[in-house]
Amino acid sequence: MLFHENIVKDTLSWIEENLESPLSIKIIAERSGYTKWHLQKIFKEQTGIALWEYVRSRRLSCVALALQFTRENIVDIAIRYEYDSQQSLCRAFKKQFNITPSMYRKQSICRLQKISLPSENKE
Repeated sequence: MLFHENIVKDTLSWIEENLESPLSIKIIAERSGYTKWHLQKIFKEQTGIALWEYVRSRRLSCVALALQFTRENIVDIAIRYEYDSQQSLCRAFKKQFNITPSMYRKQSICRLQKISLPSENKE
């Protein structure tokens, strides 16, 4: 099982480095040297999550960070993380986070604004 664990660790590391690149199960499997079926099986056994679900989840987490910390247009973020359109990103984002990307960004801006203590407002 340690062998499978190392395969998955290597795969996870490679995925992290390539989240902004075209990633399919086929591409990931070819890179790992295993068949799609075998890689998906050991990935699920080791992580408890399907390989494609992991890739989607990680990309959406990166999208959330981009929304929070950049002023990049949502359509540009969608393209960067390999979504076919802004609409497909919005559907996936809302499914994962129960909020649209634009509302998430607005809420993030509110959370990031400086908070001043009542004592700082006194003269």
